[in-house]
Amino acid sequence: MPDSQNPLNKTQRLQQWFEAHPRWDHASYGEFMHVGANQTIFRIALQELEIGQDTVVLDTACAVGGNARWMASLYGCRVYGNDIDADALAVARDLAEIEGISGQATFVEAPVDDLPFDDGMFDIVISTDVFDIAEVKRVLKPGGRFVVSTLIEDQDATFKSLAEEWGLEFESGQDVTSLAFAFHRAKEAEAQLLLQAGMIPTRSLVEIINENISPYTRGGRHFLMRLQKTG
Repeated sequence: MPDSQNPLNKTQRLQQWFEAHPRWDHASYGEFMHVGANQTIFRIALQELEIGQDTVVLDTACAVGGNARWMASLYGCRVYGNDIDADALAVARDLAEIEGISGQATFVEAPVDDLPFDDGMFDIVISTDVFDIAEVKRVLKPGGRFVVSTLIEDQDATFKSLAEEWGLEFESGQDVTSLAFAFHRAKEAEAQLLLQAGMIPTRSLVEIINENISPYTRGGRHFLMRLQKTG
């Protein structure tokens, strides 16, 4: 928690967390642990949606809440985030305080398959890879949107087949595989430099390759989709 007498700025608070949790998905992937490492790609899926102060958003499996805090800051909406990492959530709360949006942001410790939220609570649910579709649908309002960026390893899957499988209506989709693969290869190169500098162990580089490179070399694709809950 920032000290009121000597508060940390955003960079200092994030660095404090990185140093306390020297994992591969922190050191190389930073605050925004998803494709693009910023929200530019998410804005494609959010186009045409009316988002404002009355909009309620859930960032499920939010980690340090990068996407939730970005939406609160940009759109002025009310945001919630859930994750099972209590330390990451503490960082999310501190960063919301530092950014002046703590009144708009609530972060709770909970798994994706047991969300502590009421049925039909959210206008928008967002996720980067980790989610439980049954819970997403439960907490979405009728007409609400699910915006997801995720790796799809089923090579026969399409936007519409996934929407049908998940019981949602397909609205828009982008195949961002080339971006995703280039992003993770760049992070592999970055990890190589960190390893040479003695800042991460060899196992971290191996984990990056196994977790984030290998799925694409096996034919995995990365989809960005916006889906709607009907009824």
